[in-house]
Amino acid sequence: MLNTRTAYCDDRYPDGGGHGELLLDHDELEKIVRHAAEHGIEPALHAIGDHANRIALDVLTTVLATVRTNARIEHAQLLATSDVPRFAERDITAGVHPAHAPDDRDAADRHWPGRTARAFAYAALLDAGTRLEFGSDAPVAPLDPWDGIASAVTRTDDRPAWHPEHAIPLAAALTASTGGPITIQVGDCADLVLTGRDLAGLPPGELRDMPVAATVLEGRLTYRAE
Repeated sequence: MLNTRTAYCDDRYPDGGGHGELLLDHDELEKIVRHAAEHGIEPALHAIGDHANRIALDVLTTVLATVRTNARIEHAQLLATSDVPRFAERDITAGVHPAHAPDDRDAADRHWPGRTARAFAYAALLDAGTRLEFGSDAPVAPLDPWDGIASAVTRTDDRPAWHPEHAIPLAAALTASTGGPITIQVGDCADLVLTGRDLAGLPPGELRDMPVAATVLEGRLTYRAE
């Protein structure tokens, strides 16, 4: 993790914390991932630091060359520029948690000096053709999906935007939060959220306060505002 300085990074932490902690080396991780993939388990690897992400990408690239399966990397917080296009090249999903960007910006500036332009690089991943899927990482961060959507679109909480070059459009953030579809068509799965405000033209700063009028799960009304 970033705050505990255990995220495995290429560069040393500035306060003598070393490079972080590597729990599984390349060879051991590849054995586990290959065994899982060959037995029908889709691998999902946890990687935060840039070196950890490179190892995860190396392993998945090797395994996916011979085993057909879906795969993902969770967090992908700090990436080397050369590793960004590798997600899309092997169709590896980046499972990211946008609410961490404003939460961790101060820690990132302190522990990853000079590297934060490569942190939480959602726009770069999106531009490279990567499939993004948003999660909350609750209870570490708020469960509220609108908090993550707002963080991805604005790159901030109530401060000036942090690395706004990595902000992504609202439509892309909604797609990453819903598994793809953001419009309704006949024959779609009836999992719906009815918002209390029209998202078209909504100022990004108001996304966190989005009222939800109703939710529908598999065609069944599960919530309705009073």
